[in-house]
Amino acid sequence: MSTRTSMRNYRIKFPAIDHDQEFEQLSHEMNGEVVAEDLLRVSGRLARGIVQRWQPEPAFSLRAWNLLFHQPVEFYKPGTEGADKTYTIIFILTPEHCTWQQIGAHRQYSRPNTRSTLLIADSVPMDLEITPHFPAQWIDVNVSAFWLAQQFQKANLPLESLWEKLSADNKPLVLIEPATATDNVTVNALFEAAINQSSDPQLIRTITIKLINSFLLHALRHRVQGIPATQDAHFEKIMEAEAILKAHLQKTLPNLNAIAQQVALSESTLKRHFKNIFGKSVYEYYLDKKMQLAKNLLLEKPLTVNEAAVMLGYEKVSNFIDIFKKHHGISPGSVKKKGFQSL
Repeated sequence: MSTRTSMRNYRIKFPAIDHDQEFEQLSHEMNGEVVAEDLLRVSGRLARGIVQRWQPEPAFSLRAWNLLFHQPVEFYKPGTEGADKTYTIIFILTPEHCTWQQIGAHRQYSRPNTRSTLLIADSVPMDLEITPHFPAQWIDVNVSAFWLAQQFQKANLPLESLWEKLSADNKPLVLIEPATATDNVTVNALFEAAINQSSDPQLIRTITIKLINSFLLHALRHRVQGIPATQDAHFEKIMEAEAILKAHLQKTLPNLNAIAQQVALSESTLKRHFKNIFGKSVYEYYLDKKMQLAKNLLLEKPLTVNEAAVMLGYEKVSNFIDIFKKHHGISPGSVKKKGFQSL
């Protein structure tokens, strides 16, 4: 059930992934439509986009969210008493637009602009705040302790030793770890598969298990050795470079060499590691974000095409129109006129 706690934020309860009734309720609260058994399509005043659900086997379910909200929204999970043996695992692909406001007793928990993975017992409350007018993408997975034990046994991993060390304080389990460069690539692949209704469920299952195993082993290393989870040595530098790109969405982007110097990397190292993490070149990533912002401005703001071009730093409107049409397959004027809504 949705609630309003202030004039700003609209609150929606995180629905259980495997409950059809709660999936229908989510559709109602977001003014969406369940167009297939496991696909929710949203196109209304609150948000637009899709939520795709997967249930490859008992005790394992997954959901991919690909949405753009028109106002601030908080998704909350109150915590289910006694549910210490079922877990939710969340991979957030757009941390700059999705912020952990509460995990258990901790407030403002997340580190801005850094991808991380959260594993939380279903008995622990959590609160995720979504920034409006930008894409919000995440994956949540629900599993049982028994299912996790099966996967670790199949992978010949020491589950009992791992679990004892990770939950040594005898409290409901909460783990949060920064994503490695390798995990980022894998999460991107999982997301692309999970939002595609025609994907093979076994492929989704295989990628998910790989991610969960990697996450838990990094968490174990962190707990036992007292050091951060292994990361690509250049990960933080690439995150700094990404922040520079986003700061220039409404300006002219510095050249690649200037960006590399700002983050203390060579140009070739920046290009190589940026593509490893994001799956795109620096300029492809920047243009994708800039054109998404352009579409959002045209859809959400009372701007003409000329005004949007100026706001985005284009000296010639014709250049903006050409790039927009090449990127989206439709002119900015048509977007403005028809209210083209697909993400």
